[in-house]
Amino acid sequence: MRSCPTEGRVDSQVAYRAGMNKRWMIVAAILVAAFFIQMPLILNSDLGWLLTLNEKILEGRKFGVDIFESNPPLSTYMYMPAVVIGRMAHVAPEFAVIAMVLVEIAGALLVVDRAMAAIGSAEGERDAAIWTLAFLLALLPGLVFGQREHIAVVALTPFVAITALRWRGFDPGPVAILAGLGAGLALDIRPFLGLVVGLPIILDAVRKRSLKPLFVPETWAIAAVAFCYAAVIVLVFSEYLFKYAPVVNEAYLPIRKGWEALVVIPIVILGASIFLLRLVGRQNVEIWSDATPWLAASVGGAAAYVVQGKGWPYTAFALCAFAMAAPLLSLRATTLRAPVMIASAAIVSLTGLYLSLQPPDFPPLAQHVEAIASHPRLLTITDHIALGHPLVRQLGGSWAGSSCAQLIAGGAVWLEKYSHPTQIERAKLDAIIGSEQRQLLADIRNGRPDVILVDTSLLSSFPFDWMAWANSDPGIRDELENYREVEDVGRVRILARTLH
Repeated sequence: MRSCPTEGRVDSQVAYRAGMNKRWMIVAAILVAAFFIQMPLILNSDLGWLLTLNEKILEGRKFGVDIFESNPPLSTYMYMPAVVIGRMAHVAPEFAVIAMVLVEIAGALLVVDRAMAAIGSAEGERDAAIWTLAFLLALLPGLVFGQREHIAVVALTPFVAITALRWRGFDPGPVAILAGLGAGLALDIRPFLGLVVGLPIILDAVRKRSLKPLFVPETWAIAAVAFCYAAVIVLVFSEYLFKYAPVVNEAYLPIRKGWEALVVIPIVILGASIFLLRLVGRQNVEIWSDATPWLAASVGGAAAYVVQGKGWPYTAFALCAFAMAAPLLSLRATTLRAPVMIASAAIVSLTGLYLSLQPPDFPPLAQHVEAIASHPRLLTITDHIALGHPLVRQLGGSWAGSSCAQLIAGGAVWLEKYSHPTQIERAKLDAIIGSEQRQLLADIRNGRPDVILVDTSLLSSFPFDWMAWANSDPGIRDELENYREVEDVGRVRILARTLH
């Protein structure tokens, strides 16, 4: 007895829906696991400062005028929704950050899935790709989770995925525009990631001997977002653009590690990726293989890491995520041999461990500060953001400064000491240092901190007397007369206010 064609179609639809449900249930499980893993980990120094900065803005401070951050405005304001949601829901804003990043990851995965559906990818291929990317974006980051680089890479991932589909000769359709909008936002957050965007499509253009890969809908979307953001910067944040940004460019950006130290991580990560590709199958390391766009994006991430020059693990997230994606997305059931599985697990685990490395820059200070004042008004004299953040939030205190630390002054001091500036360059650096001292003086007078933490190291590498630097300004010296040194804890001198 023959089955009815309608029944066959119904069975097919039921199977399709079951497959979809399974795909997104596993994605949901990964995202929920990431939420609970991140709850005790999410609050790092950068995030702590940016949440505090947004709270100051909500209180009426103006970005780039009376409160300062070295990164462009979007890198600050992207956390504003978390602060607002936190206040409305009466939850810590860092938990709102976790939820918002997970929503972003889900959105990125949905764009990738729609693109793969548009080209007719098999259900198994879609499952493998979505689960792999969910793992790489939600669980691999570790302590990098929620950092600006992480958020930017999540937004950038659909663009790289669609570039990989175009590399194979497919057209993903209108969903590519969404991928371009995400990539545009990623570049506005981290302009260095333009190297991640550019290299895969340039390689595609070279391979096809055509400029068409450069002028697809997603690249036009990137250009539109970049143009709109540039207009906003000029019209709304002109003070930052024309006054503070040049100072950052003069005294902070030139501070970088040596090339010989910076290239080690890219060589190791890319080498591990290529090694895994060889295990998966020799064809996967051919120059024009399907894995090439992901490897190219990783090379772009490596270039961005080196160009930034700071050597912080979170700046290598694009390098790590796309380097791991290249071999993992190439895995098939026929290649899941024991050596491949063991090597993959080991390399991915070591990559995640690297991303979660945190240098032990400062000793625990919370108990020492709490012994002086409960919920203190806190200020630091240092070039290192981690001395005051997230410490002030952990103590339930308030930040008395107008910037996270004396980052710009630290860069200027280092350049004067170690870069052999010309007389004109030295005069510019002296002016920057003087401006930073005036800002510090205003912070002490207006903020009236209960506790001031004073560092004794420059760039965490060179002994430096920040107290002497502060006292070289007569106004600061007079203000510090109202403080007594309570104790030294490691590299930190703790000052407590004596007059209230």
